[in-house]
Amino acid sequence: MHTLSSARVRWIPLLVLVPMMPLCGQTAVQPAEAMRPKIDEVIRRCLREDGTPSASVAIVQGGRIVYAAAFGEAVMHPKTRALPGTRYQLASITKTFVAESVLLLEAEGKLSLDDKVSRWYPELTSAADITLRRLLNHTSGYPDHYPQSYPAGEKSRAALPEKIVQQWGQHALLFAPGTRFHYSNLEYEIIGRVIEKVSGKSLFAFMQERIFGPLHMDAVMDLDTIPDGSSALATGYSQTALAALEPAPYEGPGWSFGAGQVVTSAQDLAAWDLAFLNQKLLPARQAAEEITPASLVDGSTYPSALGLFLSREQGVLRYYHSGEGLGFEAVNMIYPELKLALAILTNTNVAPTYMKIAEELNYLLLPPTGEDTFARTLFAQLQNGHLDRSLLSRDLDQYLSTARLREYSSSLAPLGAAEAFSFARTRTTDGLISREYDLIVGGKKLHMHLLLLPNNKVEDVTVKPMG
Repeated sequence: MHTLSSARVRWIPLLVLVPMMPLCGQTAVQPAEAMRPKIDEVIRRCLREDGTPSASVAIVQGGRIVYAAAFGEAVMHPKTRALPGTRYQLASITKTFVAESVLLLEAEGKLSLDDKVSRWYPELTSAADITLRRLLNHTSGYPDHYPQSYPAGEKSRAALPEKIVQQWGQHALLFAPGTRFHYSNLEYEIIGRVIEKVSGKSLFAFMQERIFGPLHMDAVMDLDTIPDGSSALATGYSQTALAALEPAPYEGPGWSFGAGQVVTSAQDLAAWDLAFLNQKLLPARQAAEEITPASLVDGSTYPSALGLFLSREQGVLRYYHSGEGLGFEAVNMIYPELKLALAILTNTNVAPTYMKIAEELNYLLLPPTGEDTFARTLFAQLQNGHLDRSLLSRDLDQYLSTARLREYSSSLAPLGAAEAFSFARTRTTDGLISREYDLIVGGKKLHMHLLLLPNNKVEDVTVKPMG
C-alpha cells in the first residue's frame, strides 16, 4: 500500500548559461492554465510509453483548482473512458486523512498525541512505551501486517480490524520505540481503531462527517463497502511477469482500513489540498503538529510527519504522500510556499507512471533554483555541442576535447529536450561540491553528476543511464 514511445518534435534548446551564485533565488512559478496543452501531452505520452490504462490529474494553484482531467481507460474490457470524476483507490494516501482525524480529536481535548497506546490496548507489545505520535510518524517499531503485494489466504477474505490489531499488534517490535523509522500499515490499523473508540463512530463515518463532507468531497467511498468488480471506480490492473495486464486480485474488507480504505477522484483530493493550503482544516497548534518531522530519541529527526512526508523539490518545500493498492498507484504533492498542489491517480501498479507524470509536471511548473538552472543549461550545452568552457576547470577543459564533446552531443541530441530534471542529492567532500540530478530525456532515465571546485568551476561532469 505504501508502501516513455511516441512521436514528438526533436529539438535542442539553445540556452545562455547563467553564472552560479552562492545563494540562488527562485523565479516565478509557471501558470498551469497557460500550460494545459503541455500538461495534457505529458500525461498522454507517459500513459503510452508505460502502457498504463489511465491517469487522472488535478492541480491546485492560485487558490483554486485550475486543472482537472483524465486520460485513457478506467476499464479496459469493455472499454470505458476515464473521466475527471472517475474514482481510484488512494491506498496509503488514506493515512493523511486518518492522521488529521486524530488531530481533530486532539483539538477537542478527547486525546493527546502523547497518549500511550496502552490507554486503549494495554495488551499490545510495548503499548506503555508507544505514543499515538509514534504510530502516526512510523517510529513505533511495530511490524507491517501487510508486506505482500498480493492478497492470499486470509487476506482474500473479510477480517475485522480489531482482530488484525490483536493478531499483529502482539508481535515483537522491530526496534525500540523512537529509535528508527519503519513504514508499517499496522500502525494506522491501530490508529483507526483508536479513532473509533474515542469518537464512537466508524473510522470512515468520522472522516466523512469531519473532513469529506465539509469539503464537499462528494466522490469519496469506503473501499471496504465496494464489492469486487464494481463499476463505482476504475478497475485496477496488475501483471504477472511480462503477461498482459489483468484485473488485480480481490482484497478482503478490513485489511486496508485506516491504512488505505479511501476511494475518490483526483478532483476530490485536490479539494482537500486547497483546504490544506488555505489552512482551513485544523487549529494552528494541530496544523503545526501535522507537518512536524519525527523526532528520534537520539535527537535526530526523520522527514515523516503525521500522515505526510517532507522533502524539497527544486529547492521548494514539499509535503506529500504516495499510495499503492492492488492495481492502483497515486501521489499527492503539496508545495505550500508556492500555493501549488498536484494529485495524480493511476489504475495499475505495474509501472510507476504516477511518479513519472509527477516528475514531468514538477519540471514544467516548479521554478528552478539558480543551481538547477545551471545544471539544466550545462546538460543542454552538452547536447548541442556548444559548451561555455569558461565555466570548466583547467583539467576538465582539457579532458572534454572536441571529439569527446561530439560524443556527448551525438548520443544525447537525438533524445530531444529534457522532460524531467530533478535534483537528487548534494554533498561536500574534500572541499569539492558534488551535485546529482535525475533526468528523463526522450523517455530514457539518465543520471547527471556535477563536481564543483570552491570557485564554482566544474571539475567533472558525467551523464549515465540509470540502472
